[in-house]
Amino acid sequence: MKVRTSVRILRGPLDVAPLVDVILLLLIFFLLTSSFVFQPGIVIDPPTAGQSKGGVTDTRYVITATAGLKPQIFFNDRAIDLAKLRLELARIAKLEPRAAVVIRADRELRHGVVTQLLDVVVQNGLSAVLASKSEESGK
Repeated sequence: MKVRTSVRILRGPLDVAPLVDVILLLLIFFLLTSSFVFQPGIVIDPPTAGQSKGGVTDTRYVITATAGLKPQIFFNDRAIDLAKLRLELARIAKLEPRAAVVIRADRELRHGVVTQLLDVVVQNGLSAVLASKSEESGK
């Protein structure tokens, strides 16, 4: 006995409207669930700027130092000690001799720690920029 099927393959234009809907829904989902935080978890209170203006706009190397009983040093959001920081900056100086390093230090941090960080950067031949906040954002 032969069974007949009534299913036929349709050969028509592909409807892209459902595909576009799914892509847009995925885009909206990822935009709403992503976070746009500059540096989560490292809270510092930089000092206010004096008369200096300008800064580095395209910086990939940031040293963040926090105050406390034992100051913590972060290099690009990774906790690091001073000896490892020297090695990392020496490696960067070989790859990019004209790189600039931004130093973000807490207002309550001892001056000696900031001086050590500046020395490490300058001894490797890199440019150092001290980050501060403007007068308007400090209020």
